[in-house]
Amino acid sequence: MIPDWMSPDCRFFDTHAHLSDDGCPDEAEFYRRSEESGVPWILLCGSDFETSRRACEFASRFDGVYFAAGLHPLDIVKRPDPAERFAPFAEATRFVAVGEIGLDYYYEAETRDRQLDVFKSFLELALRLDRPAVVHTRDRDRDGGTLAYDDAYGLLSDFAADGGRFVLHSFAGNLDDLDRFAALGAYFGVGGMLTFKKADNIRALALRYPEDRILLETDSPYLAPVPYRGQENHPCLLPWTAHALASLRGWSVSATAKTTTSNAQRFFRISPQDEDTKQT
Repeated sequence: MIPDWMSPDCRFFDTHAHLSDDGCPDEAEFYRRSEESGVPWILLCGSDFETSRRACEFASRFDGVYFAAGLHPLDIVKRPDPAERFAPFAEATRFVAVGEIGLDYYYEAETRDRQLDVFKSFLELALRLDRPAVVHTRDRDRDGGTLAYDDAYGLLSDFAADGGRFVLHSFAGNLDDLDRFAALGAYFGVGGMLTFKKADNIRALALRYPEDRILLETDSPYLAPVPYRGQENHPCLLPWTAHALASLRGWSVSATAKTTTSNAQRFFRISPQDEDTKQT
């Protein structure tokens, strides 16, 4: 599914994807679609212990797939696994990050104290395992005082001061938020929302991201880009987001591929040589 505007030498890294709730019935087909669309590298993110385990198993079977293990803030009540339970994932070859973790006050503001405790414990785990954190942060209303970005900034300031590295996945804060997180060394994930008609705020943010800290992501199976909005997302659709980012910033699609893939390799400490080595 390579669009006609994409050069054959474009190779993208989807830095945030999920398996569907029922897993992936045909893993080989899932990866084939991605690879043939110019997306040979995928980071599968867990949202609880079980999805982290499935991501680990999937990554063990395909050379271009890596995984992150963590507990999503919306899952802390129904699946309250402690951070320490996730530590053994570090023994897996393809484990490159802790996540998806963070704060979500959009639906669960009343669990704020619990979310903060869990987020802090996973950031401590990331430091101990020497892996970056994949961070989810969402407010109900940025101007309404729910403060998820402020709370996240407080914890991530300490995390960064201790040497921690992190990416703000699907970032939707304001420009002031962007500047203060960028000062901590944050990377920023750009996904399908960039293509949405009314997402001027997301485009304003993407114009300001430091060039050497932009990552591309799908968040599949969610947030499919235009012209596939409303359908199930998949890593194979990442080129449409890349095209939108290239147009916005005045880059070629090829340059966008090289820049964002290089950023991902550096952030996750994956060398091109590692990607060319077959896993046994």
